[in-house]
Amino acid sequence: MTRQAPAGWYADPGEPGQLRWWDGTDWATDTVAPQDPAPAPAATPAPAPQPPTSPRTSRVRGGTVWIWLAIAASVLPLYTGVFFDAASLSRIEGLTPSGGLTAGVALLLAVDLALVASAIVFAWLDRRALRRRGVDEPFAWGWAALAFVATLGVYVVGRSVVVHRRTGRGLAPLWVWLAATLLGLVVFAVWVTVFSDAAWNAVTTAR
Repeated sequence: MTRQAPAGWYADPGEPGQLRWWDGTDWATDTVAPQDPAPAPAATPAPAPQPPTSPRTSRVRGGTVWIWLAIAASVLPLYTGVFFDAASLSRIEGLTPSGGLTAGVALLLAVDLALVASAIVFAWLDRRALRRRGVDEPFAWGWAALAFVATLGVYVVGRSVVVHRRTGRGLAPLWVWLAATLLGLVVFAVWVTVFSDAAWNAVTTAR
């Protein structure tokens, strides 16, 4: 070791595997064995990777174009009667007053049945759209078939409750359907009264 080396522990040139102190001028008399390096701390296991979280369903819009079309198609039969005038139907050329009224009512029923059938199709499309948006197990669209004997209300109510539980929203279709149905019942009641009186007058006058 040259004298220019700074003080410190160096490999002993006379005893391999030993360290001897160099004070910057001369070697010390004692040697020491090099210390084993401290054992590395045991590696802690990495946490298991978490599966990617899916987007929150609360961000899903609860309304689809199909539920609005279903509601419109289901409540329109309450309003279609206003387009059928008993006095005009009783004067259809080639038909008796009663025949014209019967033909008009039959056409009205056909239109209403077509609207209800389309509402059921729209309910099926609505459920499919909700599933594609990530809503788990939407309300069964088959309940919409009750619109033939009552209203679309069972599907609308059930659908709104399920969507609201899944997403925290989706009640607007329920309130719109309820308002449109209540108003439609009033309009239908008034039309039935007016149409019945006009039809009776048209038939009795023709006699």
